[in-house]
Amino acid sequence: MYKVKFRFSFCMVNQTNSNRAAKTIYTTHEVSRLLHVNPRSVINWIEQSLLPSYRTPGGHRRIRHDDLLAFLRKHQIPTPASLVDGGFSVLVVDDEQEIVELVRNFFQRHGSYEIYTAFDGISALLEVGRVKPDLLILDIMIPGVDGVEVCRRIKSDPTNKTVIIAVSGTADKEKKVLQAGADVFLPKPIDLDKLHAEARRLLRVL
Repeated sequence: MYKVKFRFSFCMVNQTNSNRAAKTIYTTHEVSRLLHVNPRSVINWIEQSLLPSYRTPGGHRRIRHDDLLAFLRKHQIPTPASLVDGGFSVLVVDDEQEIVELVRNFFQRHGSYEIYTAFDGISALLEVGRVKPDLLILDIMIPGVDGVEVCRRIKSDPTNKTVIIAVSGTADKEKKVLQAGADVFLPKPIDLDKLHAEARRLLRVL
């Protein structure tokens, strides 16, 4: 069991282009085969506005890769490995370099993760915009823009697909950051095994 006391923010993001699955658009039949469901189920999800889609000029439905991933995570449906091509990227944001390295090393030992780093709230927001995170693990007490505001800004963007794990040693921050849109709150000291398990759960990694 790994435990450590610290303030930190960490962000898992979409894979870099070298590792990303090449396919970005799916038909309803392709989605049904990936998820092992009836094609009618996929169409029902679309018609119920659960799964975003668009129509081609010929009237055929198409589903974007990022929208499909967001749908699977929101509804806690396991993600086929072919959709993530074996791994995720990670942005670690903390004002303490040793914590950044600790999280980097732990996640690299436990999966295929591409690591990015930042050290304050402003840099975190810039990196989120640049790399389009899958998962942000957000220390609330970071310099500049604090973690609650970072969370609020990310979640206010309807096109953003990021899920967020917030971290703090101050219990009264939990309610605020969850209200700002965080998906999970973890107290300090951080249990890195639990952090990794929550990351895999939110990303629905098989």
